[in-house]
Amino acid sequence: MTKTQTPTRVRRAAGLTLAAALLGLAGSSPSASAADTLTVMTFNTWHGGSQVSDGINKIAQQITAADADVVALQESEGDSTKQIAAKLGWHATDTGTDVDIISRLPFEGEDWTDGGAGTVAVKIKGVWIYSAHLDYTKYGPYNACFDNDSYETIYADEANRKKQAQEILDWSGTSPAIVAGDLNTPSHLDWTADTKAAHCNSVVEWPATKVFSDAGYNDSYRKAHPDEAGTPGNTWSPVVKENEGRPEPQDRIDFILYRGGAVDTTGSRTWGGGSGWPSDHLAVVSTFSL
Repeated sequence: MTKTQTPTRVRRAAGLTLAAALLGLAGSSPSASAADTLTVMTFNTWHGGSQVSDGINKIAQQITAADADVVALQESEGDSTKQIAAKLGWHATDTGTDVDIISRLPFEGEDWTDGGAGTVAVKIKGVWIYSAHLDYTKYGPYNACFDNDSYETIYADEANRKKQAQEILDWSGTSPAIVAGDLNTPSHLDWTADTKAAHCNSVVEWPATKVFSDAGYNDSYRKAHPDEAGTPGNTWSPVVKENEGRPEPQDRIDFILYRGGAVDTTGSRTWGGGSGWPSDHLAVVSTFSL
């Protein structure tokens, strides 16, 4: 199904009342769902909140604190999506995989594909929003920093993520879209000549993010923070700092990308960290004008 169609499959979180549906979210401020803006969050939930105590409640609390309208979830294992959505009184997809989307706003359409390692999409305010989670194996920064691999080897090992990115693009069509998720790769906008010292003396044009860029997608965080050296925006990892006695490469691998129509970012930031944070990634929160 292309994104120019309007799918009819719409799921809602268990226990969502008619009043909550009409309000979007009990207790939310009216300005949060203003017709001309949308705040999107991408959040790797670290195996559905199972790696920390009281993980579901902590994830729901962080989503509320970030004032997000829509959240692309990754590693949403088991029934964690349903639990998080129920805590918030939100709408939710139910893919049965590790990607889902929850929203305080109702879905105008919903779809899912096996492509791109499994990707879910919902339509909200006329814009298709995707939650993606690309292959985690053969992680590129390890090639560069631990194995001192050649650029040829690095690009060869990125081939599957590049393929998955292209599958998402092929599926998404040409409509305005927001792609949010853990891509398990840095950005070609970050490993530049200006940041070599922070990236194992390497300049890498990471292919998965380049595929999106070449197709007209903008990187909301990097558009809001164009100085990759001064504002790296690393999301991996607030928890993992060491790898078998070596410093773990710190990178920006969680993204909110957008393309098309009047959609443009008005701000973007990383979110989370510190005591009680329920993920091994930072989240990203971007606000869009529509």
